[in-house]
Order: sequence, then structure tokens, then C-alpha cells
Amino acid sequence: MNKRNVITAACALAALLGAGRIFLFLRGAGTVYTMGIFPMALLFGLYCLWKKALFYEKVFFSVPARILLAAGFAALQILGLCWSHQEGVLFPEAALWVLCLTPLCYAGANMAFTWAARAARTDMLTEEQERPEGSFLGAFAVIFLGFCIPFATYYPAIMAYDVIPQLDQIRSSGLTTHHPLIHTLWLAACLKAGEMLPFANADRAGLAIYSLMQMAVMAGCFAFVYTFLRRRRVNRWLCYFFVLCAAFFPTHGMLAVSITKDTVYAALVMVFTAFVYELAVRETSPERGWIVCYVLVSVLLLLFRNNSIYAWILYGIAAFFFTRRKKLLFRQICVCHGAILLLYLALNGGMIYAAAATNDTYAREMLSVPAQQIARVVQYHEEELTEKDMEALTAVWQEELPEYVAVIADRSKRDITNEKEKLRILAREWVSLGIRYPGEYLKAFMLKNKGIWDLTDMSYLNDVYSYAKGYLQITYPSDQQAYMETLAPGYERHQKLQLLQALYRYFAAGDELWRYCPPMALVMQPAFYCFLLLFYCLCCIGLKKAALLLPAVYLLALLGTLLLGPCVLTRYLYPLMLSVPVLVGLMFCRRYT
Repeated sequence: MNKRNVITAACALAALLGAGRIFLFLRGAGTVYTMGIFPMALLFGLYCLWKKALFYEKVFFSVPARILLAAGFAALQILGLCWSHQEGVLFPEAALWVLCLTPLCYAGANMAFTWAARAARTDMLTEEQERPEGSFLGAFAVIFLGFCIPFATYYPAIMAYDVIPQLDQIRSSGLTTHHPLIHTLWLAACLKAGEMLPFANADRAGLAIYSLMQMAVMAGCFAFVYTFLRRRRVNRWLCYFFVLCAAFFPTHGMLAVSITKDTVYAALVMVFTAFVYELAVRETSPERGWIVCYVLVSVLLLLFRNNSIYAWILYGIAAFFFTRRKKLLFRQICVCHGAILLLYLALNGGMIYAAAATNDTYAREMLSVPAQQIARVVQYHEEELTEKDMEALTAVWQEELPEYVAVIADRSKRDITNEKEKLRILAREWVSLGIRYPGEYLKAFMLKNKGIWDLTDMSYLNDVYSYAKGYLQITYPSDQQAYMETLAPGYERHQKLQLLQALYRYFAAGDELWRYCPPMALVMQPAFYCFLLLFYCLCCIGLKKAALLLPAVYLLALLGTLLLGPCVLTRYLYPLMLSVPVLVGLMFCRRYT
């Protein structure tokens, strides 16, 4: 046997031994089913070892850089496993697992980068080449009809827990800007339209109108992206598969009929990503119609998510630097972005004024990370805190100390007010405790965002809220049923299609069937799309196509806002779950035939 075969066999044996020990540990903990992704990853890594991918040399980056990436990925996954099972895993054994699995990750990364390099060779098209057109109306019809299945199942709509405060604003307390005002006004208009129609139950009619309108918006966005992919010569069979997934994949259908602001925002992000990609590869000045559509999509993007302005500003700065060498394009983009900002401010301010809405933005909404870090220190080191620490904590949190729940910051920050003096006290205490407990601060941050970096994380499915369990958190508290009936007297949970509801529950409730199917578990996991976005960016760098990083800037900035947010939920990461596969398809799946 030659040297390479010996090294390959040793790495495969080490990986199998490490994986075997992990499976035994998980079996003892009674959580093997949560590792559905792990066997598939193990088989892929072993296949890469068999193909001698361990010895690939010219694969985008230097060997040390690729080893660092592989070791980092393996360490994150083992860290997530250890933190999910606080008892029974010692640091030396965890470090040994990382050592055993790093060669497997290294070979897998080499193979993935090699495939990406081969696939990207045919992605450059000239403007003169004929480009096939996809049927927008055909795609729209298929997707809309697919959405009709969950619509019939959950008629008139899925009432997620976020709809309760919005209905409260509409029916009793008055409008605020806590949720995007445009979405609350849209819901109010639909309920008003339901009262004008000749139906016995006005609430059900109004909610059905909202569902149908949201289904049409979602289907239109998916159909637009389908035609865009066809114009950019993405493999037509993948385009057809994209339409079928949009129409019949349960996540898309259930969110299409769920009353939540995140659904439309995610679809707008997907469309915006397509526009930015076209801007990145464009050499000539855009047409007037393209500019108008780009401005409108961007303004709606900002209106449907309160904090999206921060991600958009970072994208605008990147677009400024990207287009500065293309003089005519640079001028047009600067004018476009100026118009977008002015339109957003004017429309948002106009809606607030016309609706007499109050500003319901609290400082605590931006303090998720500090509140969570302080709460963790209090939870595990309360006896070590000084009298000065306790005085500061009492000044901010009143009589009770902050409550710590690892995966959500809502409970730790709920008593923080906007009083400037209390915010100054909190800032000083945060710095003081951070100097003394940096490890706890890092762990609090990592655990809050575990769903972003741990491919096997399940904490966000069950532990975020006691009343909203499952993949989509589409339920609301049972103790608020009476209040819900007061806000929308005509709404009743639809119970006629029990078989379909049972099927959908496997995708959205706490007993998800997809966890038992490794490929399904992977594509349902939000962290997968975060790593896929990282892979896309690394490929752009490796292929020396810096321009293609532009459409990833907004997505990365959006991911940054989520890292600083209160928790990780599927619907928060839904924009990435829609947009990142589009970018990957545009880079690697284009063909001349």
C-alpha cells in the first residue's frame, strides 16, 4: 500500500471510531433521532476520502486555510452536541472527536470546492446569446394552486402568535410601530373588506381575503424568480423543481397562509436578491423599467421589516464601492438609492401620521445580547456578585433579577425600560461583568444563536416559547383563546380536513417527521442555509468573482441583525432559506443548453 492509501485508511478508521462513540453517547442520552443529518454527513465524508479528496491541492485556498475551515466546522458541530448534552461529555473526549472528524470535513470541503469550480466554468454568458423565457403565468398558476391546499386545510388562515398584538392594535389599543405598520394596516384593511362583503361571518371573510392576497404575493414572487432563473440560463429542470417546491413544499404553503410579517418579507428578500445579482453582473446601464421595479422592491423590503434599514445601508455602501468604476451605472445607482431612502422615509412617516400610530420601539429590543449575557452571569455566579453589582441589577430589573433562558432573550430583557439613567447603569454593569466573566458572555451569545451554527440543533423547535412549539411556531397560547375570540369573534380553528392537518403537523409541530429523514432534515435546518451562504461567499472569493459577493452583502447583514436579535426561529431565517439557494443556483447551475 502506498502512503496515500495508508493515510486515507487511518483517517477513515479514526472517523468511524469517533462517530461510533458519538452514536453510543447519543443512544445513551436517548436523542439519536436528532442526529439524522450526521449519518449522511459521515457517508459523504467517507466517499470523499475514497475519492482521495484528502490530497487535493489546488482547490481555491491554501492547505492551511482549508484545514482551518474544516477544523472550525467540526469544532462547532461537536460544541453544539456537547452543549445540547451538558452531562457526560468531557473536554478531552470532545477534542478527540474534533480531531477524528476534521480530516473527514477537510476531504468534504475539498470535494465541494472542486465541484463548485467545475460547475462555475459554464456560468459566464454573453448578452448576445439567446436566453430562454419562462412562463410567469404558468408558474404563478401552479404555485398558487399548490398554496390552495394549505389554505383549504387551515381556512381562513393560520393565526400565529404575533397576530394577537396586531389584532389588539386594530380592535382596541391603537396602532403602533412595534410590528411593521404596513403589515398591520394591510390586515386591518382585509378585516374591513370582510365586513363589507355579503358573508355571514365577516371575520372569516376578512382573514380569507388576507390569506388569498398573501398567497398571490408569494406566488408572484416565486414566479418572478423562476422567470429570472430561466433568463439567466439556470438548468431548466432545476427551475421546474424550484416551482414544484414552491408550490408543494409544506413550509412555503403553511407560511403563505400564516398571518405573519415574515412571510412577505422573505419573498421580497428573494426577489431583491435576484435584482442585486443582475446588478452585479450587468455591464450596461439598466433599463427604466428595471430601475422602477428595483426601487419599488427595495422600498417594500424596508417597510416590511423595521430593522431591515440597517442591513440595507450596509448593502448600499457595498453597492457604492462596487459601481464606482462604472460611471453611468454609478450615477444611476446613487440616484436609485437616494430615491429609495426618501420614498421609504416619506411612506413610513406618512403611514404613521395618517394612522396616528405611536412609536413602540423600546431600547430593550436592541439589548438582547447584553441582557442575555448579564442574565447568564447572574444565573451561574449570583453568589459571587458584589453589593454594587446587586444595586445596579436592582436599579435596572427592579425587584427581580433577570431570568435566563439560553435560547431566547425576551425573558431576560423584558423589564428593561427606556430611562436613560437605567440604561447607563446597565451599560456600566455589562462592561464590568464582561471583564470578569468573558467566557460566560461568549457562551451566552453562542447559545442564543445555536440554531444558526449547529446543524443538529433542535432547541429552537421546543424551548423558545412554551406555547409555540415546532418548526414554524404557528400556534398561540391556549390561555389566550378567549382573548383571541374577543378580538376576532368570527374566527374559529378550521377542523374539517383532519388528515391534511395531521400531515402538515409533521412539518410544523413538535413531533416533526422530517427529523427521521436525513436529506429532509438537512434542508429543513436553518443553519444549513447559513453555512451554504458562507460556502457561496468562499466560492466567490476562490473563483475571483468579487462582484458576485454583492447580492450576499444584504443577506450577511441580515444574518448579523439576527445574531443580535432575541432568538433564532425558522421564520426569522426564512429570507435566507429562500434567497441562498437562488444564489447557489445562479452560480453553479447555469447551462448553455
